[in-house]
Amino acid sequence: GCWAQCKNWCAELMHGPEKNAVRAALGLAIFNQFSGSTAVTNYAVEVLREIGLTDNKKGILLSSGISFAKLLGIVVSMFLVDGVVGRRPLLIGGGLGMSSCMVLLTIGIEMASIPLVIIAESLYMLSFAVSWAGIFWVLMSEIFSMKIKAVAVSVATSVLFAGGAIANILYHVLLKKGGPLFGLFFALVSLLSSAFVYVYVPETKGKSLKEVQKMFQSLSPYGVFKNANL
Repeated sequence: GCWAQCKNWCAELMHGPEKNAVRAALGLAIFNQFSGSTAVTNYAVEVLREIGLTDNKKGILLSSGISFAKLLGIVVSMFLVDGVVGRRPLLIGGGLGMSSCMVLLTIGIEMASIPLVIIAESLYMLSFAVSWAGIFWVLMSEIFSMKIKAVAVSVATSVLFAGGAIANILYHVLLKKGGPLFGLFFALVSLLSSAFVYVYVPETKGKSLKEVQKMFQSLSPYGVFKNANL
């Protein structure tokens, strides 16, 4: 029945030969959203209101720079992801950039500086768009065999959207609560996202599926690859 099939798929995904790839995908999905990527756009105007901007139209106009930064980042990513950089360095660098920008955003909010807040949010979105926005989907297409790809990508996508919803609520709650915890929490998550990629996600650029699967299978439970070629 349906329940037995679900149990079989869970066993295959979490304990089968591609379990490390599945865990990497789920981790990427969680960090993709819990770094605050969706919330930065959704609550850009509200952040400006929190620091004293009363004109909603002006707030929308000022925050439009975030959308432009996202567009620019995605275009840049198109040229870098298969170029000299690759997936892993972009994800690690993007996480570090997002973390730095969240610290800058925290400073901007504490200073009630509208220009600094806009700059921090735009640079954050640029960092995200160059890296995590598109590369997550690139990796989803590269790390699974056809046997489990449909189910694995569906599960990872579900986690991505659920994580986005939870992160949006958390972002709003911390923003309303005030204080530096708001930005510093998401700065820490972004920093941890870089650490996660460094430990658990190999470089897939220019690799065949067989090579990618071999790298994932060589992972220890602590994410240390047996070979040094990451």
